[in-house]
Amino acid sequence: MVALTYIGDALWVVALTIMFSASRQAWSRTRPGEKLRLPLGEIGRGLGIWALPGAAFAFSLWLAMQAREQAAAADLAVIVFGVRAVAAPLLALLHLRWLKAAMDGRPDA
Repeated sequence: MVALTYIGDALWVVALTIMFSASRQAWSRTRPGEKLRLPLGEIGRGLGIWALPGAAFAFSLWLAMQAREQAAAADLAVIVFGVRAVAAPLLALLHLRWLKAAMDGRPDA
């Protein structure tokens, strides 16, 4: 079951790489102090671009710790792997949609 832990780690590395790369590109396309328009309302540049990747990173660390604690119990290891395998791409897709909405709502977009 240790293999599931490493596969889950790899999935999260790919998802976080996509999220941070997209955030870096969005950061370079926006000006300091610029507000981003999202369906939730206007939000500051830093929070709008970096909040979700930062929260996803913290969540991935927590899930990694859970995976290592449950590696001995086969049933729980598979469940934790399933959560990790589903959460990583879903959060990456959510972040990409969030950034698209933010960048499309800009006045000079």
